[in-house]
Amino acid sequence: MPSFAPRNEPRKKKEELELKKLILKNAILNGLTLEIISKKAEIYKTAIISYNKAILHVIKDYEWKNKTHSFNKEKATREIEIWQNKNVETIICE
Repeated sequence: MPSFAPRNEPRKKKEELELKKLILKNAILNGLTLEIISKKAEIYKTAIISYNKAILHVIKDYEWKNKTHSFNKEKATREIEIWQNKNVETIICE
């Protein structure tokens, strides 16, 4: 018996994503150098991709157990493709 409950959603990845988003916003608002902001934007991009991959993992787990879920597989896959092709300047402008 595991010592922790199985995950039903990627809660930890979502929390990490929100934290990385906040860090990037603060870096931009505080006027840090472009090099630092670019690094923060790259970390944010990685967090978004990781979150969507975690959603896909949860979907696969639900499908394997033949359970219903409210996640959208196509949307998560599309988001991964979009964010993998985004450059840092676009992320900073958004």
